[in-house]
Amino acid sequence: MKTLTLMLSLCVVLGAQPALGAQPETWTVDPVHSTAQFTARHFGIVPVIGTIPIEKASVALNAGSQIPVAVSAELDASKVDTHNDNRDGDLRSAHYFNVASTPDIRFVSTKVEGTDPKHFTITGDLTMHGETHPVALDAQVIASGKSPRGRSIIAYGASVTVDRTQWGMTYGPLIVGNSVDISLNIEADGPP
Repeated sequence: MKTLTLMLSLCVVLGAQPALGAQPETWTVDPVHSTAQFTARHFGIVPVIGTIPIEKASVALNAGSQIPVAVSAELDASKVDTHNDNRDGDLRSAHYFNVASTPDIRFVSTKVEGTDPKHFTITGDLTMHGETHPVALDAQVIASGKSPRGRSIIAYGASVTVDRTQWGMTYGPLIVGNSVDISLNIEADGPP
């Protein structure tokens, strides 16, 4: 009888644990409710803000955790928008994003560090203008909950400052500062 009780207790304990080798869940980023924004300084003085649409992105989460284990995103630089057609045309040209040959911007995480949902780091490879370099995003969970339709959602914020010349965008350093602030606000939908 003691053996049976021990076996049942062991089964209950093991049953409560996550399955060994359980795969992370993939959450899909909602591009309609997500933004990728950048800020560069005109003549090194006045901040100019622009957006680049997120075409598709995903976040992988382990069950019960809000901190991602992996992140990937694709953006379309051919749709850059700073609310000025002339400036947007220049940004799309070979002077900057060169969208005729390299319209895609991609980010793929290589590691996520930290256990505090209010402050963790997502390191990964950022590819734009045909070049790839590592960046480290300061990230946080903004909120999580259920949509009115009952779907699980989670929102993240992330930011990083990059030197655009690392990606070969060296044109006009007196017109546009080399230091560019990038900020992301992301809404991701849980699996069905």
